[in-house]
Amino acid sequence: MNTIPACGHPLSPHDSFITGYGVDKENRKHCYECCAKNDIEQMITDGKFTLYLVEKLQHKYEVTNWPGSLRFNVHHLKIGKHNLARKRYDVWFTGPDGKNWHGTQYGDNTQLVHCRRLKK
Repeated sequence: MNTIPACGHPLSPHDSFITGYGVDKENRKHCYECCAKNDIEQMITDGKFTLYLVEKLQHKYEVTNWPGSLRFNVHHLKIGKHNLARKRYDVWFTGPDGKNWHGTQYGDNTQLVHCRRLKK
């Protein structure tokens, strides 16, 4: 079966080592485009979300969802110290709601960025 039951779309283009779909909390499969739509909805509703920090060319950064179908350019990055992880990366970007968001990554052994919408 080449369609995904939850969204009804075909599998997203993918290589042999990835699935072409993401799975939500209810274990339903979604194509990558629908993953981005669901992630946007959750970001706007909850005001917080976990993304991935990715370095592009020439020291430019972006935060993305797991399949990379949702991307936000980082407009400011600050590298500081952390008592356990040694490094702390703080990023600021404009979220899907047009508001400012802040995210933090702890250490160099991960790309996970814990993000939240700023009040101002």
